[in-house]
Amino acid sequence: MRNSITIQRWRIDLYENAIYVQRQPDPRCADCHGRGDIVRGPGIGPYGEEPDFEPCPCWDPYRNLRIPLRPRTVINERYPF
Repeated sequence: MRNSITIQRWRIDLYENAIYVQRQPDPRCADCHGRGDIVRGPGIGPYGEEPDFEPCPCWDPYRNLRIPLRPRTVINERYPF
């Protein structure tokens, strides 16, 4: 089950075990124009290689807030070796 809502630049996802809050890219950014990534290097080359993408400074895709709704399940099993 996954539900999400977007309020301005904030995206809130509700999962069964936690709520995730993440800030989205700035739509007025001059570097990425709201996509969240910057293309470095040429476009698609003659051999089909793709350009390099790097995250824009206006957005950090790895920074989000996790609010747990219940404790994580820990399974402690011993495997016979």
